[in-house]
Amino acid sequence: MPIQITGNLVNAYYLCKRKFWLYAHQFNPDPENDLLLLGKIISEETYSREKKEVLLEGMKIDLLKRNDENIIVCEIKKSSKSLLSAKMQLAYYIKRLKEFGIHAKGEILIPKENKKLNFELTPEIEEELEKGIEEMKRLSEVELPPPVKKTSYCKNCGFSDFCFA
Repeated sequence: MPIQITGNLVNAYYLCKRKFWLYAHQFNPDPENDLLLLGKIISEETYSREKKEVLLEGMKIDLLKRNDENIIVCEIKKSSKSLLSAKMQLAYYIKRLKEFGIHAKGEILIPKENKKLNFELTPEIEEELEKGIEEMKRLSEVELPPPVKKTSYCKNCGFSDFCFA
């Protein structure tokens, strides 16, 4: 059965192919994981005056803002450590909105570092995303997860016990 690509899956794919596979097969990390809870608190406690957590099919947008000319899709992250995955997640959201005729720009917000990174979907990024989505679909159909590949992200991952137990 074909998988429905979501922003969370795009983010996971660009962090770790194994994490992507686990999410794609309905495995979820421990919801009481301290780092997951910290991310949830940061998202809930920051940007309180803005419209948060907009749900659309395959998308859970952290924050939407509007300035004079643009809709701005914001992704809130707890650190700038994994910017590629955050950018590709934003690219996915902006691409999907574009399919609905909504043109938007993006921002990655990192409140603990007091950073705001502007983002625009370029043809090159969109092409990379399309290639990634094709690989995600292929990878999701594989019976077993990719082998463990230890990276700097592993120590903070909600699946580390699963991968290294």
